[in-house]
Amino acid sequence: MATAGCTSGEIGDSPAACSSGQYRFTKHQRLLCAKDYSPVFAKADFKVSNKTLLILARQNDLGISRLGLVVSKKNIRHAVQRNRVKRVTRESFRLLQHSIPAIDIVVLARRGLGELSNAELHAELNRLWNSLVAKASNKKTYKGSNTQKHKRQSNG
Repeated sequence: MATAGCTSGEIGDSPAACSSGQYRFTKHQRLLCAKDYSPVFAKADFKVSNKTLLILARQNDLGISRLGLVVSKKNIRHAVQRNRVKRVTRESFRLLQHSIPAIDIVVLARRGLGELSNAELHAELNRLWNSLVAKASNKKTYKGSNTQKHKRQSNG
């Protein structure tokens, strides 16, 4: 995987995307250290899950979505499988990053994830990304409405 530029023939890459670099997954789009992860774990705004994945997310003020991965040896025994899961997850995020709002996302692997094929993993991730985007869109419109906030505070 070359991060310096696009290679022709990659899925989802158009010539315009390659030249502008809009589909890159840069260091700024990653959760790197504990201080990046801890707010998401402490108070996630959104949670979506299925049998093999749990996605926690929290809104940020950075204007970009960021991704963090937690793939433990306890849940996926072999390093080859752990690395494959992380690679496919990063690729899925990279291709859909422009449809995901400005949130910090932590993807946690559960048991059985390593047994899915790449196509099955992509399909599961796409379902969860769509669910996450829908939840984030609903919350954003609710938070942005002053009348809804006022009604909620006056009832409390």
